[in-house]
Amino acid sequence: MRIGELAQRSELSTSRIRFYETHGLLPKAERRDNGYRDYPDSAVEILRLIHGAQNLGFSLSEVRVGLTQAGPSGLSKDDMLKALRHKLASLDQHIDEATLRRRRIVDLIGKLESERRRPKTSRRPFSARL
Repeated sequence: MRIGELAQRSELSTSRIRFYETHGLLPKAERRDNGYRDYPDSAVEILRLIHGAQNLGFSLSEVRVGLTQAGPSGLSKDDMLKALRHKLASLDQHIDEATLRRRRIVDLIGKLESERRRPKTSRRPFSARL
């Protein structure tokens, strides 16, 4: 199929498809005699997998590794579970770190607001540990 049809079926732009092909995520298309790219039907599923993985937070490098490890029938369920569990652990760690930073910011806001409410005569220079 030509790139326009592939774009329509995969719901991705032709430039995004070319990008994935250039960066080795999508196998290079055969060229017809007229120079047009000719993609196999399997390209639709590959593109959906790439796009879906990116929406879940996987980097293009992680997607490339997964596609490289995939057999002819695609990624095994065990491989997908392993990758998803790893991504979930990474996301949980990121959330924990962001929650801690948020808590520190809320505490600092509270300290600054309490300093602001004190009468000017009793104010001491504010020293925050960031």
